Amino acid sequence: MNSVKEGFELLDSLGISREVQELFSAGLREDASGRLITDYRDEKGRVVDQEILAVTKQKLSSCGILHLSPALPENVRTLYISDAIMHLIFMVQRKIHRIDFSYAAFLVSGARMDRELIEKRMDQYPECVKIYTLFGHSLIGRIRDCKVQDWLKGSDGSFRVAGNKVVAQFKGKEFWMKVGEFSLRNHCRQVGLRQTVSTCKPVDKNIYNFYLFS
Repeated sequence: MNSVKEGFELLDSLGISREVQELFSAGLREDASGRLITDYRDEKGRVVDQEILAVTKQKLSSCGILHLSPALPENVRTLYISDAIMHLIFMVQRKIHRIDFSYAAFLVSGARMDRELIEKRMDQYPECVKIYTLFGHSLIGRIRDCKVQDWLKGSDGSFRVAGNKVVAQFKGKEFWMKVGEFSLRNHCRQVGLRQTVSTCKPVDKNIYNFYLFS
């Protein structure tokens, strides 16, 4: 793997600064063809899948978890949760001059979010930590925002799509909402849940995630 001083060639070409690369270097390695690979692990620390970024494609991990932080767990003030390390890297690159990430932690779930794995990692951080989710503007991304919030409140609601409506099953009741109106804020209002999670998404709703700015 390239050292941080040398940088990752692919990230250099995409305009990612060395400062940002250093934040995520522990979770990245470069193969012989220049692809960036991130290992995702299960509860026993075994590699179960990989996220891969190449010049022409991005492959997400299907499962497992990855967590990174430049700070000790007790000093973490903000926690960013996403389904891909690359989405986090490009978000940080856009915000690095406005936000201090020295006391941030990054938790990456892969495409299939595992509540037990996520909660186990979250338990190491202070209760007062501010949580942000980065799951994009798609409907699946908005549902994932809500899943994280529900888990933090001790609930495990389910979601399904019926026609042009999202149906949330929450505490034994069904709540219906138009797909275009569905969001974390509106979900919390509908089910009477106090929102403690903030979403971090591109301002332009036509852009799925921060990686698409590259």
